[in-house]
Amino acid sequence: MMSRLAWLGVSALMATAPAWAEWQIAEGSRIQFISIKQNTMGEINHFEQISGSVSAAGQVDIRISLDSVETMIGIRNQRMKDMLFEVGSYPEATITAQLGSEALALATAGYGGDIMTDIKIDLHGAVSTKPVKLRVTPLIDGLGISTTEPILIQAAEFGLEPGVAALQEVAGLLAISRVVPVTVSLRLVKADSAPVNSEG
Repeated sequence: MMSRLAWLGVSALMATAPAWAEWQIAEGSRIQFISIKQNTMGEINHFEQISGSVSAAGQVDIRISLDSVETMIGIRNQRMKDMLFEVGSYPEATITAQLGSEALALATAGYGGDIMTDIKIDLHGAVSTKPVKLRVTPLIDGLGISTTEPILIQAAEFGLEPGVAALQEVAGLLAISRVVPVTVSLRLVKADSAPVNSEG
């Protein structure tokens, strides 16, 4: 968290902060989720292909290739693609949000700080909006934006309950958690210097 003096400095800049430039998600960005099995075993997974941008108006658009899920076990990757995400029908998920002058001022002033906003998650044919706290961190070559705490995704809200049940059955497990913590860490660079895709 910023000191009161630093926050006052950022607040003063907000009135004159320039508009967002075009930024793109760059290499080093990461979206991870934790699957919990048998009520005791947690496994960290991620997606290898994410892309997106922040527009001049502060609109955040993130696209996640569900076919790029990586669990470090090949057969488990394929089962998630086929049985959980059903990538043939739903090849990608999207996350959208709107960043305002507060986040821009933090970046412009060179301070790190936290902001609250809503994100919209479009996954498996369902859409859900969730409040999140984001940390804005100026970087030497760009800007970092990350969640300060996990986003909790419930299988039922995205129609993923049957897929989780199928995974549980095929793996012979007594339990797989239906609530999944997700973390997002993005590295943004100016559009003219960023690759389109990020591979974590």
